[in-house]
Amino acid sequence: MGPTGNSRADTGDAGMSSLHGNQYEDLVNELRKDVEASKGGTALLDEELDGFGVPDPRILIVGCGGSGNNTLNRITHLGVEGAVTVAINTDKQHLDHTRALQKLLVGKHITRGLGAGGDPSTGRRCAEAGREMIRRIVNSADLVFIASGLGGGSGTGIAPIVAEEAKAAGALVVGIVTTPFHVERRQRMQRALEGLEKLRQVADAVLVLDNNRLLHYVPNLPLDEAFSIMDQLVAEIVKGIVETITLPSLINLDFADIRTIMKNGGVTMMLYGESDRGAEEVVHEALNHPLLDIDISGSTGVLIHVTGGPYMTLEAASQVVDLMTSKVSDDAHVIWGARQDPGFGDTIKVMAIMTGVGGQHIQGARVSPDKLGEALKLTKQRKEAGAGNTGFHRFE
Repeated sequence: MGPTGNSRADTGDAGMSSLHGNQYEDLVNELRKDVEASKGGTALLDEELDGFGVPDPRILIVGCGGSGNNTLNRITHLGVEGAVTVAINTDKQHLDHTRALQKLLVGKHITRGLGAGGDPSTGRRCAEAGREMIRRIVNSADLVFIASGLGGGSGTGIAPIVAEEAKAAGALVVGIVTTPFHVERRQRMQRALEGLEKLRQVADAVLVLDNNRLLHYVPNLPLDEAFSIMDQLVAEIVKGIVETITLPSLINLDFADIRTIMKNGGVTMMLYGESDRGAEEVVHEALNHPLLDIDISGSTGVLIHVTGGPYMTLEAASQVVDLMTSKVSDDAHVIWGARQDPGFGDTIKVMAIMTGVGGQHIQGARVSPDKLGEALKLTKQRKEAGAGNTGFHRFE
């Protein structure tokens, strides 16, 4: 029995050699060389790390069209570190007044730099004409935020093209879009929903913000300050995600965790809350934000990051996560992390990303308004900044 088994093995080796000739021996020799070269070489010394590559992911914030460019202006004013801002438009005059690290005017020969005239098909033609430049801009990006107002021509047409190229480059693509005011009537809303569907088909996740909520909460504020509230929220969301990726935590979250939750996540909710009155209060702020109201019960993926002071306990951090996910299905994929920051004192901050949420409010349904001052903590800002300071910034 033994000799028979050996003969079969010998026959198998001979068959392999005869079948592949010298290729089999070459393969074995290459493997031996790889093993020899890797001995003692699996760890990097400190001096070798500099040549290993950039550790932080490349993050882009791309503003498409007039609304997206306005968002970039305010994000730049508020300050979002760790990301590159890119403005893309069909309107040269508007683009000239946009503050961004990179600017791109698309479809110059189509619109002569005068805008898309509210026609998404024209905006898309312009984006197609500038597709090669868009491809170069998003090349090698790891995470791309696309900010746009839907319902118009430029943003609605350009945003899906940017998403397509960013996705093709291997980036995680997150859309942050606003829907039209009700006074803009059904036709513009229909164009917005069509644009949203095109963006949703390409992007990994899409966050939808309803401009109509501003009419409920800040009807008497000057236009610039009213819109800055929405953009401040976008900036907080972007900063929260960037810091979650780039800053070390005791229970750490990295870019791979973000990708796991958000990849092909569909309609997404990004929640933000902060309070010094315990876990229940911070969760209440996050789940009842008046500008971010979408049913989260159907969420398929949840990523939560909790930041607290040096005395934040494991129980407190765990309670925040438990309360945030209390209405989420037991089958949802939940990843969470926590970090201690001495500067927080008794304050706890939570940033959450929930994917696959219900989108009923996108169709135009309204909810009863909460107090905006509580949601955005303007009262706290006034106390810190002094009487008479509203906590908003004007743009010159």
